[in-house]
Amino acid sequence: MKSLAIVLGTGLVLAACSSGQAAPAVLGTETVCNADFCIDVPDGWTTEVGDGYISAHHDIAPESTFLTAGLINFEAIVESAGGTWPAATDEVARAFWTLLEQADVGEYERSQRVVGGAERTWGTHTDGTMWHLVYPTDPSRGIGVEMRAPNDSWETHADAVFGSVTPLR
Repeated sequence: MKSLAIVLGTGLVLAACSSGQAAPAVLGTETVCNADFCIDVPDGWTTEVGDGYISAHHDIAPESTFLTAGLINFEAIVESAGGTWPAATDEVARAFWTLLEQADVGEYERSQRVVGGAERTWGTHTDGTMWHLVYPTDPSRGIGVEMRAPNDSWETHADAVFGSVTPLR
C-alpha cells in the first residue's frame, strides 16, 4: 500500500510539473528557407518566412508554441547585456539570457557546445520552457533560433530544428 502511495504521489508531482499541451511525435520535417539560411521545421508547424527570419507556431498549441530563427548581431547582444566585445559564442548565448533575465521574462538553466561551434541553451520563459541556439556565421554575427513551448515534451521539436540550421551565405 505504501508503494502505491509513492507511485501515485510521484505521478501527481510529474503531472504538476508538466503543464500545457504535450508535444506530438516528430514524424517528419519540411525544409524552410529564406535568402540567408534554412531550417527543418517538424510537421504541424505553420511557418512564416520574412527577410532575415523564419517564424512558426504549432497548430495544436498556437497560443503556447513559438519558433523563430533569425539573423543576429553578436556584438549588440553582448554589449546590451553589459558585456565587452569581442566575446566567445558561449558568452553571446549567456548574454542573450542575461537580457531575458533583466527583462524578468526568462531564466537560464544550462548550455552545451554543439559540434561546429554553435551554443545550445535551455531555460524557462514566462510562456513555459525555452530552448535557444546561437549559430555563428562570422565573428560578430550569426543565426539565433528560439523555441518556446508549454513543457519539456517539445524538446524533440527543438532538436529537429536546431540540428538542421544551414547558412546560405
